[in-house]
Amino acid sequence: MGLDFSTGEVEFQDSVFRGSVVELGNAVLALFWEGDEPLMGTLTVTLPDRSSSPLLGDRDRQLGLVLGAHIAAQTGKMALVSVNLPLGRGEAAGRTLLQLARSLLGEVGKKEDEG
Repeated sequence: MGLDFSTGEVEFQDSVFRGSVVELGNAVLALFWEGDEPLMGTLTVTLPDRSSSPLLGDRDRQLGLVLGAHIAAQTGKMALVSVNLPLGRGEAAGRTLLQLARSLLGEVGKKEDEG
């Protein structure tokens, strides 16, 4: 058994944001970054009851917590979220990344239905 990541991208102003999501039995791991190379960033965890905590970093903490709350609510699972965006981009990009997360979660659901 391997991990099957759903990956997508969305344009935001003059750059491209990318995301990748994998669903495990009890959790969802989601990574969001700007550019071609995936990068680990601020890491947060959100439980299905929406209680959450930052685990690593601070720059994109609020955005990670918002994305984690959405993912946990949609899946009923723990959400581990990494966000790595340039300084000052996170706040403005919130809606765009939320749309990307919704799209990726839809892709995960499609893969489960096919498997």
